[in-house]
Amino acid sequence: MWLDGKGSLQMSKLGRDVYRRKLARYLSHSLDEQVISMISALVAVQTGHAAALKALPDLPADALGAELGSPYHIPLWSLETLVNELLATPKPRNFGIGRTRVLDTSRFQTLRVLHGILVKVENAEDGIFLENHDVFYEMARIAQRQFPWQRGVANAPHLYRSILLYGTGSARSFFEADAGMSLPDFVKVGACFSGALTGRDYGDRNRDLSMIGIGAQVREAALAKLSIGHGAARARTAKIREGQRHTGYSPSILRDFPIIAFGDNGERLRAPIPELIMYRYTSGLYLDVVRGGASVWADIGKRFEAYVHDYLQAMMAPFDVTGETTYGPKKAQYRTPDILVHQDSCVVAVIECKAKRMSFAARYADDPLADAALGFDELAKGMFQLWRFFAHARKGVTGSLAMSTHCQAIIVTADSWLTMARNQAEKVVSAAHQLADADGGIEPVDRRDVAFCQIDDVEFALQNGNAESFLAAAREIASGQKKHFMLSVAHGADLGQQRDYPFMDKIADLLPWMDDFERTSTD
Repeated sequence: MWLDGKGSLQMSKLGRDVYRRKLARYLSHSLDEQVISMISALVAVQTGHAAALKALPDLPADALGAELGSPYHIPLWSLETLVNELLATPKPRNFGIGRTRVLDTSRFQTLRVLHGILVKVENAEDGIFLENHDVFYEMARIAQRQFPWQRGVANAPHLYRSILLYGTGSARSFFEADAGMSLPDFVKVGACFSGALTGRDYGDRNRDLSMIGIGAQVREAALAKLSIGHGAARARTAKIREGQRHTGYSPSILRDFPIIAFGDNGERLRAPIPELIMYRYTSGLYLDVVRGGASVWADIGKRFEAYVHDYLQAMMAPFDVTGETTYGPKKAQYRTPDILVHQDSCVVAVIECKAKRMSFAARYADDPLADAALGFDELAKGMFQLWRFFAHARKGVTGSLAMSTHCQAIIVTADSWLTMARNQAEKVVSAAHQLADADGGIEPVDRRDVAFCQIDDVEFALQNGNAESFLAAAREIASGQKKHFMLSVAHGADLGQQRDYPFMDKIADLLPWMDDFERTSTD
């Protein structure tokens, strides 16, 4: 029997509803704390904590450290979704009173079944979405959901860069005035509970942190940002996930509060995915400073530009890296792109830096360009600025700045705006053409292909390669056979040239307590 498009859509909707009801039936007849305990045990096993195997006796020793593709592995993005679905699913009336059938949380097989149903829900929802949308939109959403988990946040570049951008200058001042505690203390408490809950079932809210210089008042102020009570978590999660949008792309309570507090006084702290605690006190600082207004964000933009410049200057030898300068006659001066890369007195790459973060809508909306127009407009503006610079160089306006005929244009972003997003990239290019047409004097030869690179990928390429391999990968994603690929994918894996992160020694300048904290943690 053949189904037309309308019939296929109806089948997808029917499948979605059937599997949603099945998942809801299981989750509604479960005890939340036990399910979260089961999930945290699996996460601990997958990250190599052997003691956690005792919580799931049907897992063999082979499950320890299991990776994607193993029958004993469930991706962290799926586990995050399961926690949210658990908290958003209402319990039956009088649940827990008298004899009650509850979900068995003593076996890994239970999680495997729940994950299988979740996958079927999401597959059906994908089918509904693809009836009216290009597959490349779906690829972009998949990339936004999965790639950050694969990259991880537990690394020195992520820590240093996040604290530098969101934890210094006016952003830090705003945070401390708003939160009533110092930002380093907040990060310290987050790091302490991250360590305490990694590989463990739960932790004590009232643990004494005086040995690291944290009193009860500061501890509670920090936990107010890191944790949420179970009842409040259920109410908040139900609210943010209402509306029947795609299950996998719905908001996550764990991005705001990675720790769920159980008990009459919230004394038992559970982190289903402990890595999200570090996310909250690094990238998640954005949640605290986003309300700081234009002055805070202008300051963040300047620091991001300075970070990219300093990083490239440290990693791009034998190329020379310089910052923004002015050119042109005194009465009509222009600024160069943020960063210029020189070789033999010739500019071989020009770079614009964009620090704007993506909203949830920008990551997962059905029409991200409509829901996050300002962010994509910034990328188009950056592209136009690069093209205008090429036009000025062709006309001799840039003076002594000599341009290579193969000079590569690059936009480095603080967030993954165009990761695997071909359709969005094409619309950004179209918007840039409109700006160039309106400006006048920018010829087709000036409108060179631009490589869009997230800073994480720039760091990967230069720490696993060299300046030449980085520029080669940038050319590939701009106009080569790997156009629209991620820079790290186009670059490839380790080229046998792994290099240290250049700012390791500077982390302690931002968080001076770290050395003492690490010594205390290992005592």
